[in-house]
Amino acid sequence: MGISRIIKSNKGSSIILVAALSVVIIGVTVSLRIMAGIIMASANHQLNQDQAYELAVSLGNRLEEQILNGNEEKKALLELRSGEKLVDMSSFEGMPDASVTAEVAQGTGDRYTLTVHAEVGEAVYNWTGIYQGSASEGYKKCAD
Repeated sequence: MGISRIIKSNKGSSIILVAALSVVIIGVTVSLRIMAGIIMASANHQLNQDQAYELAVSLGNRLEEQILNGNEEKKALLELRSGEKLVDMSSFEGMPDASVTAEVAQGTGDRYTLTVHAEVGEAVYNWTGIYQGSASEGYKKCAD
């Protein structure tokens, strides 16, 4: 008996149908698994970007409060010195591959640039503040 006779007589057609459906189901399953992996990788990267942003902005805002808001004795609670690394932290709870640093660089005259650099995984975010003045007389934030 040849294959054409089996197909014409519908004998074995259910085996061919089952084999074709199995191939389709396996193909769809593999495609869904690949798509789920891509979506999870994208979500993980976005999470790292969000965490780097939050680390840099929260530390930058807190340091800015210390720079701009003093008390009765001092106009600024934090003195800016060129080349000084104010903060260098890494391995936070829940984020073992994260680090954040804050460094001061002096610009022209009595201007200082505070740069907060945060990394989580491969995501990076930099927060920058520019200030003018001194710790004894107080600092003011510059627009550029």
